[in-house]
Amino acid sequence: MYAIDDLGDAIDVTRDFLTPVKPRMWLKLAFVVFFISALGFSGPPTTPTGDTTVEDEPFAGTELEGTLPDLTGEELLTIVLAVVALALALWLFFAIVGAIMEFVFLESLRSHAVHVRRYGMANFGRAGHLFLFRGLLGLLGFALVGIPALSIVTSASTVDEIAVGSLVLLAFAGFGYFLLYALVMQLTTEFVAPIMLLEERGILSAWKRFWPTLTGSWKEYLVYVVVVAIAQIVLGIAVGFLAVVAALVVGIPTAIVAIALAVFGGTIGLYLAVGVGFLGLAVFVLVLALVQVPVVSYFRYYALLLLGDTNAELDLIPEQRSVVRSGDESGGVGPATDTRNGWNDSDAGWGNSRGSESEREPDHESDWDSDSDGRNDHNEGDGNRDDWR
Repeated sequence: MYAIDDLGDAIDVTRDFLTPVKPRMWLKLAFVVFFISALGFSGPPTTPTGDTTVEDEPFAGTELEGTLPDLTGEELLTIVLAVVALALALWLFFAIVGAIMEFVFLESLRSHAVHVRRYGMANFGRAGHLFLFRGLLGLLGFALVGIPALSIVTSASTVDEIAVGSLVLLAFAGFGYFLLYALVMQLTTEFVAPIMLLEERGILSAWKRFWPTLTGSWKEYLVYVVVVAIAQIVLGIAVGFLAVVAALVVGIPTAIVAIALAVFGGTIGLYLAVGVGFLGLAVFVLVLALVQVPVVSYFRYYALLLLGDTNAELDLIPEQRSVVRSGDESGGVGPATDTRNGWNDSDAGWGNSRGSESEREPDHESDWDSDSDGRNDHNEGDGNRDDWR
């Protein structure tokens, strides 16, 4: 099966993409992966072990008396709304940037060059479709499960009057929807998004394009989902181990320096200690992102190889596939020149108009929008096809 054979080919393609190691390219990839991988902390939820029996005893709240500030109902509501607003703002930021980075990463995998700003701008419309699609499915789940659960809880005047049986049924329904949501998101991110990029389609149009391939080769994609789930668990354990090692290597020196500054540095030392703490956290996150770069690259190449094997018209990486399967040892993939995919330097910008020549000159690019290899860039346009058809 392609889903089995492509496991080995994905290793070869990933190696060609990431070697020889170029620090600048890896740093930009780490920045992209930070937004699309959750840094390996998005694994399956764990189940508590041991004795979880809760004794039915009244809580004597005398121990906390006087330790919490007295807040009026209005002040408490203000704090809750502020926390919710902050959480929503952070979610929107990461969701929007994450959708953009999905296409930046796909472009990078195809071109073997990383141009964050350029690829992001060229695929801004498609990223908007992906963000809205994800958001709407999330809101649908909240409408089907969250709102009824809130209604059950708020309609009860006391805790004893809450319909626990209904909440349990909603919990099972919510878990089922979560599994369906996760599957749709996986297929959308790993197969539909490449079609959006390759054929300049909106997300619904890309799903219609992918559906015959999915149903016609459903066994391949079923094996793919199972294999990826198993591989992610195994690699998640490895990444978790590396995270612990990174936390020790970075955290211990950071803690020593921060404590020394706080104890002996006075007020200025306290501020410096906070700065050192944030610096240590940034280094820790960077290390985890760098660890995730080959992992995420491998899984995405695996998906792209399977997509092209099950439908040659949807092959986003024909040159990489050809190099690996022809046994070419010349060292990697050159610039993509397939004019059928619009891979040239004649179009740049937001997708509906061409940029000026000065905008496409390497001398005018920022560090996040250039690559020393001088490879051609793919310039995607939203065009008339980038809609919700």
